[in-house]
Amino acid sequence: MAVYIELMQAQNYQENGRFGHAIELQAVVSNRKGARLHWLQRSDRASGPDLPADTWVDLYRLAPQSPLFEAWQKSDGESGLATVPLPEVASIRCEADAERVLDFWVVVIDGVDATGASDGDWAVMQARQTLRCDAGGSIVEQFFLITGDEVGVDGTPPYPPGFSPQ
Repeated sequence: MAVYIELMQAQNYQENGRFGHAIELQAVVSNRKGARLHWLQRSDRASGPDLPADTWVDLYRLAPQSPLFEAWQKSDGESGLATVPLPEVASIRCEADAERVLDFWVVVIDGVDATGASDGDWAVMQARQTLRCDAGGSIVEQFFLITGDEVGVDGTPPYPPGFSPQ
């Protein structure tokens, strides 16, 4: 069975003075035991010391206990087929001249079967979120687009230039 990542929803989000998107991906792996997840994000704006501008950061490695990864964490140790929801709200403050471009690069690599073997199946999903307010603080751009989607069987999924998984 193939490994894949599916976009379940990408809805415009606006609440409590913030706007962006409520997104949910679903990762499906044939063998959850030992499966790996890399949730990479890169923004044109810094968001604290751990999230510098224009740098790919693996959020799963940075904050594995985040609510975003709760279902993935809970399924750890299971064997066989796993379908794991990955919900995220990506937003910024709705204020004058606010803007951000956020790139996603999500990688899932299949785990091992009951015999301890792995066929190296993987899936990659890439997306870009663009958010912008005008000088009056009105929303003028609110886009979420899939920019790449591929699968493979060689155990070596592509990663963004300059990023190396550990």
